[in-house]
Amino acid sequence: MKITECVSIETAIKKIAIDEGAVLVGICSAESIKDKKFSDPTFILPEAQSVISIAVNQNEESIRKYLAKEERDSFCLESDCINKKLFAIGDKIKLFLEERGFKALNCKINFDYRNAKVNETIYKALVNLVSLINKQKDKNYQLSKNEENTIKSMKKMLEIGLKQGKVDFVPEFSHRCAAEMAGLGRIGWSGNLITKKFGARVMLTSVLTSAKLKSDTPLKKNPCEMCKLCEKVCQGGFFSKDDEKKIIIGGVEEKIGKRKSYSYCAAICGGFIGQNRFNEWSTWSPYRFESYGLENVEKLPLDDSIDDFYQELMGRAILEGGRKAENFLKMVRTILYGLNNKLKEDYIPTCGNCQIICGPTMEEKKKSYNLLKNGGCIERGDL
Repeated sequence: MKITECVSIETAIKKIAIDEGAVLVGICSAESIKDKKFSDPTFILPEAQSVISIAVNQNEESIRKYLAKEERDSFCLESDCINKKLFAIGDKIKLFLEERGFKALNCKINFDYRNAKVNETIYKALVNLVSLINKQKDKNYQLSKNEENTIKSMKKMLEIGLKQGKVDFVPEFSHRCAAEMAGLGRIGWSGNLITKKFGARVMLTSVLTSAKLKSDTPLKKNPCEMCKLCEKVCQGGFFSKDDEKKIIIGGVEEKIGKRKSYSYCAAICGGFIGQNRFNEWSTWSPYRFESYGLENVEKLPLDDSIDDFYQELMGRAILEGGRKAENFLKMVRTILYGLNNKLKEDYIPTCGNCQIICGPTMEEKKKSYNLLKNGGCIERGDL
């Protein structure tokens, strides 16, 4: 890749991103978004002066098949490829900046939370517990006395850990805030970034740098049409259709649907439950409340008990062993390694509807909604 010296550094950076497969790229100052805890670039790079925001679009056909429940393998494979492409683009830009004497940091793609850290020791202990539970359920295997004692003590530790209570996920760095200030799009009702050309169907990453770069201008008009189909496809009921919350990003005011506990999102998008608000269709998760022995439960609780209920759901998933426990371990691995290092076989999404329902036009959004609604339900069973 040849970049002549007469080209500005901003132009050179954008050329690298586009040449490597980005569809949108922009720059914002670190100062413009550092007022929020979750978007302060100096938290992970104290010398940060600028942020380069990068987007790669998702494939329309794989989304169509995923929503219609025709198949999801192509959507899974594409998600893996996009995340790796984003990280590779970030690495190229990081190297370019470092070669010119600037500090640079290629951020993790997502699932990198300040207050929800998992280390290798915890993960290995959970893997060991699940392995013992699977052996315990195997009629052809007899646990040793040592294994029986281990499983008892580990279950007690699990119970204590799950009682830690509600966790408000705070990312290391908010790619969406950077993307808004860099002019890639605006935050819509769902809280996702909405772009003019692709709707919400983009995936994001960011590169932080000590270089003081010229910033791009945020979009004047928000591409979100306030159709609120995003709310109609959220089985969890994570955000409101009518109640709004005003947020300020770099001086730009946005209106998003008022949030409830993250447990509503985690229970559904985490694949633990495939149906909650709507019975005529499900997510890709085959699990229902009765899958966990909760035959008398029909909906997620609508009060403050949701967080305790979600903790119980995770505990039941682990103690069930098999694919339910593996689904939990998949989530733990994602938090541990991040999306850019996620194992290919872990790409088995079950939801994400609030984002992918939002195509570039109103006609596409309505068509996508009908595909999802008429796609029916995944058979109850295992992932």
